[in-house]
Amino acid sequence: MNKHIAILMTGIIMTGWCAGCSKPAAEITESAKSCKAEKHEHQTAHGGSLNAIVTCENGHAEVMLEGAKLCLWFVGGGTDTTKSVRVPDPSVVLNIKVGNTTKSLTLAAKPLELAGEKIGDCSYFEGSMPELSNAKEFTADGKVTFKGKKMPIRIEYPKGYDPD
Repeated sequence: MNKHIAILMTGIIMTGWCAGCSKPAAEITESAKSCKAEKHEHQTAHGGSLNAIVTCENGHAEVMLEGAKLCLWFVGGGTDTTKSVRVPDPSVVLNIKVGNTTKSLTLAAKPLELAGEKIGDCSYFEGSMPELSNAKEFTADGKVTFKGKKMPIRIEYPKGYDPD
């Protein structure tokens, strides 16, 4: 009898634990992974690090390092992180902190011609700084005109930035 009560209690506990994800108790391991992933895991179009612009729902700056070159794409918010968002700025200035050193880096607009972009209507920017070539991590701050308003950018590489 005690064995049956233990099995029943385990089933009740497991069902309650998975209820937040609306998954059957048989999928406990997958449910735990899904609960974590459903919160703020987004796909990236370029394999970079996503950094929310003010809030996750507003939009993101996707960042990737290629040696000393910093690549930055402006993309949508929420789950729209694979859709580009064009900005009118011809360049984006970032104050980048690598270790104990902070330097200014200007990222120039690099229009994606196949997408019909041009300087002043562009979603992709890049710039180089020797200190980035061996950087495992860095932070950066700046401003960009995003969706018609001047907004702050906060970049935390490689983990990404999400104030939500």
